[in-house]
Amino acid sequence: MQSTLVLAVLLAMFDQGVSVTLRNSTHVLQKKVSQVPTFESYYNSHTGRGVWKWTSALGAYQRHFMPLASRSTKLLEVGVQSGGSINMYRSVLPLAYYYGMDINRNCLGFADQQTTIYLGDQAQVPAWQHFFSAVTPNLDICIDDGGHQPHQMLATIQQVLPRMNQGGFYLTEDIHGINDDYLHKFLQPAAYTISGLTSFNGAQVQSVHLYPFILGVQMAPGAGQQVWVPPQATVTVRDFISLMAALPANPGGVVKLENPAWATLFGANALFNFFGTFNDLNGGVVKEVPEHCHSSDQSTNQCVMIATNTNVQNLVKAVHIYQKFALVEVNQAPPVISATRKGDVWIPYNGP
Repeated sequence: MQSTLVLAVLLAMFDQGVSVTLRNSTHVLQKKVSQVPTFESYYNSHTGRGVWKWTSALGAYQRHFMPLASRSTKLLEVGVQSGGSINMYRSVLPLAYYYGMDINRNCLGFADQQTTIYLGDQAQVPAWQHFFSAVTPNLDICIDDGGHQPHQMLATIQQVLPRMNQGGFYLTEDIHGINDDYLHKFLQPAAYTISGLTSFNGAQVQSVHLYPFILGVQMAPGAGQQVWVPPQATVTVRDFISLMAALPANPGGVVKLENPAWATLFGANALFNFFGTFNDLNGGVVKEVPEHCHSSDQSTNQCVMIATNTNVQNLVKAVHIYQKFALVEVNQAPPVISATRKGDVWIPYNGP
């Protein structure tokens, strides 16, 4: 309780632009709120260690991770790559402790007082059992940016979601339909995990979120905890047919789907309907600019991945599924969904 009050006081001082020094047993942190960047602004100016994130992921981070910035959090990123994201999370979420999971032994060099690197294969259940028994028993944020294969994503959400704390957020990114059948191999099996969640610490699912190439799960907050609040609906409909008809008629708006006859939208079959209806949020051909730069020399960051939008990506910004209703945000205009490689320090691979 005392630590919560201290953090609340610090946040109030941050809001007034007061410079604050926070001391604990492991580090000293001094920042002003005006100095804390957004995920997007940090990413756009990033240099040094390599990092590569989609614009849709940065937007989801900003919405769903920032409510946790006021408290000490345990953040796990599956897929450390070249370590650039470690610096990003430290800058935007200065109270977070970073756990990184990778199979590249060279990532061990990123470990320090606020960073633990765990060598493990995300597709292997024993690796997760050891992680939660020997490293940390629970998490507040999990970002799956690892191998990107459906079976890896599925093993990760099955093992990690029950270990999420109240108010935490779980996020799987890079669900690219051009690479595999994620709907049947990942999303539908994940629906069973979400709907039948048995948490180790009593945490419950508050909402499920879909963005281009992203699945997110928000855990219900505990006492005094904050989570992202969705926008207000501009129109309400009662079925999926009416929902799809209302979307193009409400550019920049929010369409609410609500039917009192439906017991819950967290059942596996209900989630199947949402995942199938909006599966094209994960579609679209991805082009490389310049051509073939994805696998070329990484000493330059001159490489951009750009999605050729599907009709759903042009129309839908995000889908937010709650137990009794769902909200669909409609784009004002077709977005540019892209990922620009940042940084010029890329570590070599050393692993199995």
